[in-house]
Amino acid sequence: MRILSITTSLSEDSTTLKLANKITAAATSAADDAGLSPETDHVNVRNLSSDLTDMALTGFCSENLEAAFAHVAESDVIVTVAPVYKVAPVGLHTLFWQLIDEKALANKPVLIGSTGGTPRHSMAGETVLRPMLSYLKGIVVPTTVFAATDDWGSVEGGRSLNARIAQASEELIGLAASLGGVAAAPHAGAEASSASTGEFGRPGARRNPSIDDEFNPEFITPFSQLLEG
Repeated sequence: MRILSITTSLSEDSTTLKLANKITAAATSAADDAGLSPETDHVNVRNLSSDLTDMALTGFCSENLEAAFAHVAESDVIVTVAPVYKVAPVGLHTLFWQLIDEKALANKPVLIGSTGGTPRHSMAGETVLRPMLSYLKGIVVPTTVFAATDDWGSVEGGRSLNARIAQASEELIGLAASLGGVAAAPHAGAEASSASTGEFGRPGARRNPSIDDEFNPEFITPFSQLLEG
């Protein structure tokens, strides 16, 4: 299982990066417990600021940006974390998701995290990022993780933050495991080897369908069968 963290850390030692690392560690632990052999990678959108601006203005996608988008497409689960300013995630972070291919997140579990000065910003991930990531066909887990300044400065706040991280990470890995289990099961008439190796030749590999699959007769239950049920 490949876990990719997409963050917009505006400084070398930001709370956004700290939160992303804590979530990734919790997700890795949950994946280990589920026997999913996790691998992790990280993209800091801060390093792509010029590339994103150029693409927005000219339509040209740089090699660095293409590589970052490819990381998203090749990963099994996504953790996305951004700082919140004036009730919205920083624009650089949302621009990354606005410019990525619309199929890049199809059928991928996604966990939203965000940081801010006060709990007043805690709904930014829900109101801005959840609709955007859902539009990209990502499957966003129910629990979002927001970390305010107080969550880093007190024992009680730290415990509460860790509990939210644990809950969201379990949802993320549980969803990924569920999707992987469905992909490993063969369709009617499929060869047994497909069930053991998955579509991409990896054990338990998850099929990454195109958006057009929803109109593919192979994956649609005939209406007559629905009536029989």
